[in-house]
Formats: sequence, C-alpha cells, structure tokens
Amino acid sequence: MAFKDTRRILLNAATNLFYQKGYPNTTIREIGQKAGISNSIIYHYFKNKEEMLFEIIQVAAKDLVNALVEIQQEVEDPVECLKEMLTSHMVVWCLNRKRESKIIVADDYWLTGKRREANRIIQRQIYRLYIDKLEELHENRLLEHIDLKVLAFTIFGAINSFFRWYREGGSLSKEDVAQNVIAIVFNGILKDKKYG
Repeated sequence: MAFKDTRRILLNAATNLFYQKGYPNTTIREIGQKAGISNSIIYHYFKNKEEMLFEIIQVAAKDLVNALVEIQQEVEDPVECLKEMLTSHMVVWCLNRKRESKIIVADDYWLTGKRREANRIIQRQIYRLYIDKLEELHENRLLEHIDLKVLAFTIFGAINSFFRWYREGGSLSKEDVAQNVIAIVFNGILKDKKYG
C-alpha cells in the first residue's frame, strides 16, 4: 500500500473515532484497529495522536479558507458575498464535513506548541475574511452600528453550533436553516426596530 494511501486510511479512522468519542477518549490502538493497521506501523506515518488531530484540522480549515477566498473573488456585491460565505460555511462545509467541523470546535484546544500556533494562524485567517467583508459593509454604510468583532463572533457562534443540533430529514433542510440564520444576521429578530 502506498504511503499516502496508508496515511489517508489512518486519518479517516482517526476522524471517525475523534468525531464519535472525542480526541481524549480515543487511543492510538483504537485508530489502528479501525484502520486495520498495527500500532507499530502507525508511528511510521505519524509521530503521535496529536499529529493526526493537527492534520485533520489543518486540511479542513485550509479547505474552508480556500472556499471563502474563492467566494470573495467571485462575488463583488458585499451583501451577496457575505450571504454566500455564510451559506457555504454552514451548508457546504459544516454539514458536508460534519466530522471535521465537530473536531475543530470540540478538540482543537488539545493542540500544543507549534501546532496550536499554526491552528491559531488559520483561525485568524477565517476571522479576517469575515471582518474584511463586514468592514466593507460598514464602509458602504450598510450595517447598523454594531461592533464588528461582536458580530463576527456571533456569526461564528451560530455556525459552530449548527452541526451540533441539525439533523438531516428534519422539518427544515440545511439550506432553509442557513437562510434563517442569514435573515437573523441581516435583519435581526424584531419586526419593529424601535426596540433596538
């Protein structure tokens, strides 16, 4: 079996187990058993379990950054661009990559040293992509007077909780939920703005 294929098999097994049991409750032995690879061989491909976690998070986060950058390059209107970013982040990324999304939200704090710093760098890239778009909306006088940092983290809170409660086959499709979240972000929750 090729080196890359074995790494992919191990990462897939680790992703499934981290998603089901959480990073701290998963052992290298369980990863090897799920992948059908002996423990001694695992260390030929990864130094330790944390390296697997780091690789899972980095690949998924870089894919998200690339998707958001692509949207910003393709959609000129800032309002439509932010809507596309939110939809892509929630529907395409969080739900189609539900396992990785949960691992990033629930287990990224287990990273240490250089891996933790590398993860922070990519998280700041995601934050910056949203802040840049919110600043553009603000500069075009399209936003209410809301602190952009608070708004960005409110958006992240909505996105990061989405995969936790959403169930396929429920009363709303994932696209419906995304449209509701977009409506809340863009319009607030009250019909009468006098209460704001």
